[in-house]
Amino acid sequence: MSKDINDLVPDYSESMDIRGNPTRVCPCSSDTWNVKVKFDEDGDIGMYFLDMECASCGTLATAPTPIDGEIEDA
Repeated sequence: MSKDINDLVPDYSESMDIRGNPTRVCPCSSDTWNVKVKFDEDGDIGMYFLDMECASCGTLATAPTPIDGEIEDA
């Protein structure tokens, strides 16, 4: 039986706030994030917020942008 998307919430018991330096990978090793986005008229992502939350543990982090170039992961 599959879960409803509203039931897929992080386990916040070990979450941290590591915002500041952009990252692609959470300290918990997850590379899946919850991010707020705005879609343009063509349905493409036109804008996204830089604050993001790890989908696994709930850690808050800063999303990378193209201008960041090569970044070091947490």
